[in-house]
Amino acid sequence: MAFTAETGRTQRRSDGTISLKGIRFEVPSRYHHFQRLSVRAAFWDLSQVHLVEPKTGAILCRLFPLDKHKNAQGERAAKGAALDRPTAPSNMAPLLQKLIQQYALTGLPPAYLPKQQSNTHS
Repeated sequence: MAFTAETGRTQRRSDGTISLKGIRFEVPSRYHHFQRLSVRAAFWDLSQVHLVEPKTGAILCRLFPLDKHKNAQGERAAKGAALDRPTAPSNMAPLLQKLIQQYALTGLPPAYLPKQQSNTHS
């Protein structure tokens, strides 16, 4: 680490990578909220690239080159924030919706079934 230089890089928001001397490095997803990153590397040997805390110089993690073959496969992991989206609003009351969901999980029919409207008065 004595022969490494610290430099700042801007993270690509689209894929969470940075570029050093034409080589793209993946930034772990827990650091995707950083726009500017401080990186330590020996620029003649990019096998050891580290993400560092800019104020203290503490090493946060090691960065690895982008695996182009794995990236070309097209399989993407779901991002954590996308899973926490609220559901679409419903016309049903929230407590009733909760009860219906509980019954659906147990497999039992709901305790209350609304009456079917029939026109037999003809």
